[in-house]
Amino acid sequence: MRSGESNSHGGGASGYVRGIWGRDADPEQAYLAELESSDIYLGLLGRRYGKPLRSKFSATHTEYLHAEKHGLRMAIWALSATDREGHEQAFLDEVRTFYVAPEFRSVPDLEAQIQERLTALTAIGAEDLAPWCKLRNIIFRAVEITDRGNEIEVNARVRNNEVAHKLEHLRPDRLSHGEEGRFTWQGRSKQVRVRSVETTTTSARSILIRIGLDVIQAPQNSMIEISLSGMGPDELTASALRTALFGERNPLLREHLGFFAEIADPFESLREHPVSEETVRPIAELMLTDELVGSGRAERIASFKLGVDIRGRRKCEVERQTPRRFSNDRDKMRKIDGSVPL
Repeated sequence: MRSGESNSHGGGASGYVRGIWGRDADPEQAYLAELESSDIYLGLLGRRYGKPLRSKFSATHTEYLHAEKHGLRMAIWALSATDREGHEQAFLDEVRTFYVAPEFRSVPDLEAQIQERLTALTAIGAEDLAPWCKLRNIIFRAVEITDRGNEIEVNARVRNNEVAHKLEHLRPDRLSHGEEGRFTWQGRSKQVRVRSVETTTTSARSILIRIGLDVIQAPQNSMIEISLSGMGPDELTASALRTALFGERNPLLREHLGFFAEIADPFESLREHPVSEETVRPIAELMLTDELVGSGRAERIASFKLGVDIRGRRKCEVERQTPRRFSNDRDKMRKIDGSVPL
């Protein structure tokens, strides 16, 4: 975690890396560029929304959206107030859909809350920023992932003996050519064959694991290219997502063709094996990427937002880039949102 300066923009303030003053660049782009190099976004919301920028949002709102887009860890507070402007209240309601935004009444109160939060985040350490990845049915954190196109190298530090054992079990022997399956990480998913697994036990009670993967041709699924009942492949995928995530009725059931618009619930294992609030969002995104990108139903996950737990359900927004079926296809984005039980 890096320390940064604060910048006030009418409606609130934010903290991020390094100073932004004395630059030749456009001020708005300068502070957003600095924000991108941060690890944690600290946001303070007051009574007033502030003057809209070219983005049509206030500076603080623009920073918040930019921080979300770039995957920063969010820590936001709101001034205890009853006379908040309508736009500022709407902004706060938006924030509280996806993040806990406790109130503060005084500067000392705010300082104490920020110190407590930063202490907790610092205790988690740099390991918490390491990318989550999934190899077949094994989820772990990688220290480094190198993708060379036809091969992938993964370095990981594993402290869980069961996870280490499962990874070691993928090591090919003289009688096999290595296990095959999907490797998914940070919005990507490829079909691979395990070429090698090397382990080193350290004095820190952890195991260093180096995994060599060969990228292979993924099996083709012609079912995902079918059009049916006036719905194209992308519409069928959207319908399947709404059914799997939000429990909506499959529109093809009445025609006894529901299986054409079905996908596995990507969050089922998270319900069976709950994780901490700090890790539920990145793991949920990883599982969704594995299901959509790994199956060929999406080119990539453009954005993913998962809200806080409210009576067993969370607001969820997913934007995906649809697969390119022809070389001259333009990028197409499709977005769905709803409430997911998780």
